[in-house]
Amino acid sequence: MWSRGTLVAGLLLLSPIAFAAELPPVEPMPTLAAATLAPAALLNGAGYTVDADVPVVGYMGQFTLRAPAGTFAANGTEMLRIRVGELAAIAQLSQMSQSGVFADALAASAAKTGAALSQAVMNPVETLIGIPSGIGRFFQSASTTIERATETPQGPNSAQSVTDTTDQVLGINQAKRRIAKQVGADPYTTNPVLAKQLDDLARAAFAGGVSLDVALAVSTAGVATAISTTARVSDLVWSRSPQDIRTLHEQKLAALGVDPETIRAFVTNRWLTPTLSVPIVEALEGLPDAKGRPAVVALAGGVASEGEARFIATALGMARRAGNDRDPVIALDLDGRILVTRTRDGRVAVPAPVDYVVWTQPVRAFAERTERAGRQAGERHVLVTGIASARARDGLGSAGWRVTERSAP
Repeated sequence: MWSRGTLVAGLLLLSPIAFAAELPPVEPMPTLAAATLAPAALLNGAGYTVDADVPVVGYMGQFTLRAPAGTFAANGTEMLRIRVGELAAIAQLSQMSQSGVFADALAASAAKTGAALSQAVMNPVETLIGIPSGIGRFFQSASTTIERATETPQGPNSAQSVTDTTDQVLGINQAKRRIAKQVGADPYTTNPVLAKQLDDLARAAFAGGVSLDVALAVSTAGVATAISTTARVSDLVWSRSPQDIRTLHEQKLAALGVDPETIRAFVTNRWLTPTLSVPIVEALEGLPDAKGRPAVVALAGGVASEGEARFIATALGMARRAGNDRDPVIALDLDGRILVTRTRDGRVAVPAPVDYVVWTQPVRAFAERTERAGRQAGERHVLVTGIASARARDGLGSAGWRVTERSAP
């Protein structure tokens, strides 16, 4: 699996340095207090608790969120924010399902039979309690084998594809997106509780034969939309079908010079939902002077988990902000799987959307290779959304990298 350590480690390959002192010894992944990694406001909300001790795995805090709706694992601070925000959406959808209009529709939906309707689940999900996604793979060598998660080989004739087509005919997918927008939720969420609520209400709206406009107006009257990181979902995700978005991506990526096979790998990767693929494509479009964009699309097309997809999307957003009008980003380089930005004036930055940079063997190995390569001109920054251990700061600093903690994601 890819390691986030590999990411930070990869930074070091970029610049040559002669170390004045011996690099520090490596350290293990720690268990930290939740308050060390996440802001107090996120940990102390009403109606839920977050476990106080947080193991760091693959440079990401493994948070456990406990609420009346269930117990949820969150791989990293960003996902913790999303899961906390989803609690409000879950509560609102529960209230919606008990309103007169939707309650009747749900009853009608339950009474209806038919294979198409019973199978109309747009986004099957697995439990959130499990092994963390492999962000760490980004820090390993590029030779590490990666198995890409794509659509099934049967293509448009696959069972899921048929289900999705049926959903489009019934209007269930569109209803699901509209309901999600009403409560500020991601229609492609991997939260099993929220996903089931959206599926049930969307099917009910169709099976109950009610106007969704009327149902939403009645059931959400006086209810505020959930405000969370899910509010960052692009309006395109709510308003356009997955197939429409796929077509847009194919056109935009072709205009960026991406070859057809790489485009296909990108648009068929099941982890690159519209919620995550849209910001990736928008970020690449927002870097018109940058060489290397097709290679980044290829990297994104190989993600094998939601965590990896979010990592790429966030890193590209950070890369887009690494330049400015006077000193734009002119290259997106990949050192293995490490994304590196270069500006016209020679500034180099590695966007690292991780919670905690640990001085692991992969990071040290990158530093050692940097030492052999010699010093490179220009400022060099590691932009970490979280923090770094003292040993990691010392080691990276010895390699000529300035570590900037709490960088904007």
